[in-house]
Amino acid sequence: MQNLLDAKFDQFIEDFKLLGNSKDTNWNRFVNYHFFSQFQPGRFDTDADLLDQICVDSPEFSEIRGALFLLNDQILSNPKDIDDILQRDQKGQLELYFLGFGDEEALMQQLEKLFASLDAEERREDWIQILSYAMSRKIVLRWKDNPVLKVVIYSNNGNTDKINFKDIFYHWFSDIASIRINEKRLQGIIHSNENNYQAELELKSASLIPGGEEKYGNAYITCMSAQELIKLTVTSDGLLRRNMFDDNVRDFQGDSSVNQEIMSTLEKFPERFVLFNNGITIVCKNIAAKNGKYVLDSPQIVNGCQTCNMVYRAYRNGVNLNGVQIITKIVGSDLEAVTQGIVKGANRQNIVYEQAFETIREFHKNLEKYFEINEVHGYQKIYYERRARQYVNNFQIKPQQIISFRGLIQSMAALFLNHVENSHRHEYKLLKEYKDSLFVDVHSYQPYYLSALLYLNIDRLFREGKLPKRLHRFKMHIMLLVKEMKCGPSPELASDDIDKYCEQLHKSLEGGKLMQMAEEACEKFENIADKWIDLKGPKYQYGMKDSAEFRRFLMKEIHGISNEKNEDRLYTGNVMNVNLDKRNTLYGFIEHAPDNIFFHEFDNPDMNQSYAGKRVSYKIIRNGSQERAINVKLVESQKEN
Repeated sequence: MQNLLDAKFDQFIEDFKLLGNSKDTNWNRFVNYHFFSQFQPGRFDTDADLLDQICVDSPEFSEIRGALFLLNDQILSNPKDIDDILQRDQKGQLELYFLGFGDEEALMQQLEKLFASLDAEERREDWIQILSYAMSRKIVLRWKDNPVLKVVIYSNNGNTDKINFKDIFYHWFSDIASIRINEKRLQGIIHSNENNYQAELELKSASLIPGGEEKYGNAYITCMSAQELIKLTVTSDGLLRRNMFDDNVRDFQGDSSVNQEIMSTLEKFPERFVLFNNGITIVCKNIAAKNGKYVLDSPQIVNGCQTCNMVYRAYRNGVNLNGVQIITKIVGSDLEAVTQGIVKGANRQNIVYEQAFETIREFHKNLEKYFEINEVHGYQKIYYERRARQYVNNFQIKPQQIISFRGLIQSMAALFLNHVENSHRHEYKLLKEYKDSLFVDVHSYQPYYLSALLYLNIDRLFREGKLPKRLHRFKMHIMLLVKEMKCGPSPELASDDIDKYCEQLHKSLEGGKLMQMAEEACEKFENIADKWIDLKGPKYQYGMKDSAEFRRFLMKEIHGISNEKNEDRLYTGNVMNVNLDKRNTLYGFIEHAPDNIFFHEFDNPDMNQSYAGKRVSYKIIRNGSQERAINVKLVESQKEN
């Protein structure tokens, strides 16, 4: 007879198609998956490459069974993530997590060896490459402080001895701590990750909000102490329950000016916090008074993510929070329409960064529906996970059927923007770079769907060993070759011809033909790569994945031309204004990053003052360092397919 943890383990093996592995290997993967999912809920469901990376299998460091690194609370999946995050945040706080099973002394010895020889360590494995770069002199100069080291020990023997490293080891870190988990604790982590738990809070003078019908639920207004908020939002291991913010419209915004003010108030004027702060809103399936306390079922914080994160930071930094009170509204309802209405209402008046709001735009909602109603014959149905973990409770949908926003924007950069060399970059960087070229209202949903289909299925073929393992790191290039070899270069996303092109690609894939197409693409890629190395020299084999020059060479070998589109790229954007110049001719500006684009009636004789505030398509021409828009045309919003 199985217990609950056994059943979860078997389900995990089935979901991730791990039946061919040993039980120990799968258990190692299972523990890593659930423990590290606390840092970014849902990430490993849609990024199996990252799950492979954190599950360490190293002969030299055999006691290190899991390794995950955070920079400013963001999981690092490759060294370039470090550059992207520091470009945005300027300074970085590095957190290093290593997970081991049982033999604590051997694990500590291997960690001491790893860090003592890190500069000379041969960078064979991805996790070592990331760690080496994160601790290189170039990056050390950008640290806020020395890294935090957390050693996670999974064991059921009850050992709670304090970990002890050599004295020199403590010189390298601002803090070293251990986290111990066993079967019981692991089961609690799983429940927490699934948001399937109860929170019991002491709330003084909570007031029931009158009005409304009982069937819609109930609501209370109260002042919650910072200690109770910590009890609600922090695990017994001292980690923030990040899945508690899944229904919040935006993620934590880091060291913004607003968050710096929140921290300043917590540190200097804790008793005034309740006056200065707008408070938080919690939605749960039910709230009930019990023995002077309040029990919340599956709570979600839908407004107040910044407040909760800064209170958590203050708690971790040892700030005295005894005088801090937070205005709190708690709504108990199991009706989706009610909870969604609260989410919208609670966030409508807040200023939210554009990238945080991206996936709640109407385009993404319609795209999500498009995925749900479409399917290609011969392949599993696929789903767009617009919100983190939205399919976690649907056991009929497996992880390999789900693409995240990260996977979608990466695959679109590779397949339809002709920038496969950038496709592995952080989603923040890609969204900033291509904000005017992707997820535009006028776009057809077909290219996004087909990008996801190719991304998920090419990845599956590599994982099942049906494509050469040595080419897995070039899977985006293989995807691109599948498309280009079968259908040729794709039109611009805003072009009237894009649907026709996608229908041709769709038809070519039907009936499970991707396997043969992918094999041909792999063979072609290796031939072209060999030719590239012969032409450029052996050292050029190492930079192909990131090289725009290699991408141009690849396309030239396929098509006989470089297929470079930058000179004739079609953009879309909103017209900011239209005015008259001294010669009584019209001119205006179109929103564009990093600088708005000027356009003039001379280049666009059909323009008029009604263009102001409307969305247009356009091309950019350059004269030296000056840019201006030409072929400016009004566009209509994409209609539902």
